[in-house]
Amino acid sequence: MKPLRDPLAWAALLAALGVTAYAEYGLALACGFGPYVSAGVPAALDIYALRAMRAGRDVASAVMAMIFVQALAHLVDAHLIHVDVLLVVVVSTISPLVLWRVHRIGHDHTENGPQETAPADEVTPQETPPFAPLSPEPSGVAAVVCPPELGQSASLVAPVDEEPVIPDSEPDPEPERLDQDAAYNQILDGWLTGRSIRETARLSTRSPAFVHRVYRQLEAERDAAPQALAALQAAP
Repeated sequence: MKPLRDPLAWAALLAALGVTAYAEYGLALACGFGPYVSAGVPAALDIYALRAMRAGRDVASAVMAMIFVQALAHLVDAHLIHVDVLLVVVVSTISPLVLWRVHRIGHDHTENGPQETAPADEVTPQETPPFAPLSPEPSGVAAVVCPPELGQSASLVAPVDEEPVIPDSEPDPEPERLDQDAAYNQILDGWLTGRSIRETARLSTRSPAFVHRVYRQLEAERDAAPQALAALQAAP
């Protein structure tokens, strides 16, 4: 765990910010900025660099911008270059560029959210199943599941009591098919005695549909017999 306070790191940071702020402040004064406004140039650059380092974005751009401004400040202070229109324009663009980049860093950080990474020495524990997995067992045996702490070798196999399989009795053999006369006699007997169509079909070895048609034909002939007798009696 890192200490909350590191005196050497804070001392180096304050010294670097002091040196860069002094040079940036002198450059702003040389380019015509007022005393109070000139203080905003080093403040903007230094805060931008700290924000970029904290967010882990634009670090290289922030450091390069500070190096570029430092070089210009020392060149002007050493009278190696003169303040001209181009230099004034370059110094004037520092604040707008810093404003834009700080806004982008904050916007991207809000969209992506903080990304927390687990320490390398921490291992995520895997869920242990409550029971050890078992290989498929052959039919006729049942596996007794043991807790995982006893090991895979502690699994037991116990026979399963199964009831003896009794084969079904052989189906009754189908009766032999009657000939036409015998079948008709069975159907006629069934119609006269009021036997059901299904039972008559079984005894006559014919289909229920066929027996039904014969029943209807017999009923039609029975209904037609009185009409024929009445017609014969009415004849001269």
